[in-house]
Amino acid sequence: MEITLADPPSSEDGLPIYALPESFDTLADAKEAAASHIAKLGQPPSTVMFTVMDRDGVTVATGDDSAT
Repeated sequence: MEITLADPPSSEDGLPIYALPESFDTLADAKEAAASHIAKLGQPPSTVMFTVMDRDGVTVATGDDSAT
């Protein structure tokens, strides 16, 4: 899972993107972990995106996916 801050305190180096190293059994578990992590960042949720990838690196969900 990758977390991206769209409105970082300082954007001199571009958008900060970092990966959460955990693996999750289901997509729902991954989305729940992303929401929990984002809540702890102290940023407005609308300024933080997440991308969930499968083991092959293929994107299976993003923070924009309301139906998945």
